[in-house]
Order: sequence, then C-alpha cells, then structure tokens
Amino acid sequence: MAGPKAGLFWGWLSGLTSQISHAGGPPYQIWMLPQKLPRDIFVGTTAWYFAILNLIKLPFFIGLGALDREAFTIALTLLLPALGATVFGIWLVRRIPVERFYTLINGLMLLSGVKLCYDGFTGLVRGM
Repeated sequence: MAGPKAGLFWGWLSGLTSQISHAGGPPYQIWMLPQKLPRDIFVGTTAWYFAILNLIKLPFFIGLGALDREAFTIALTLLLPALGATVFGIWLVRRIPVERFYTLINGLMLLSGVKLCYDGFTGLVRGM
C-alpha cells in the first residue's frame, strides 16, 4: 500500500480517529510500518506527525470547550512527567536492537488494537 493516494487516505483516517477517540496510531502505523524506515527516522517522524496533528486539533478542542481551565491546569501539571517520559523513551529506543524494533512495534500495535476493540465492545455492551 504505497503511493500518495494511500498516504492521503491513511493520514486522513489517522487524523479523524485521533480527533474522535485519540486512536490515530493504528491507521498511521498501517501506512508507516510497510515503509521500513530506519528506526530513528520512524520514531522521529512519528513524534513530529503526532505533535503537528495535536496542534492542528487544538483549536477544535478549544472550540468544543474541551480545553477549559481545569484541563489546562492538568496538562501543565503533567508537562514535566511527559518530558521525563520522552527522555526515557529516547533512551529506551536507542537500546532496542534495530533488527527487533519492528517486531516490537508490530506486537505493541497488536496489543493496542486488541485494547481498542475491547474498549469499543465493552462500551457497546454497556450502551445496550
């Protein structure tokens, strides 16, 4: 699944699912994983993609009233731990052998997909 049209489709789907339920990762990875980018390029591209995507979503969340004073205070409170987790993530990624990186990413994507399906199913059952 290569080419600009596929990229536009998966990027659009990633943006949509990210806006609706913060679940833009799976569509993004369906597009990016087959590209077989070097580990550090993949991680950097992913970080930039979601940083830009979240900035694009910000005015819409403000418009929806989802970013009020309480949410902003919580975000500021979590800023330092988030920076620490980012530094830890960089340290961790650099220690993962390159040949095992994509195996690990695919496994984590599978776990993420199972979790999203479970959450969707239990939400559906609760709504009945």
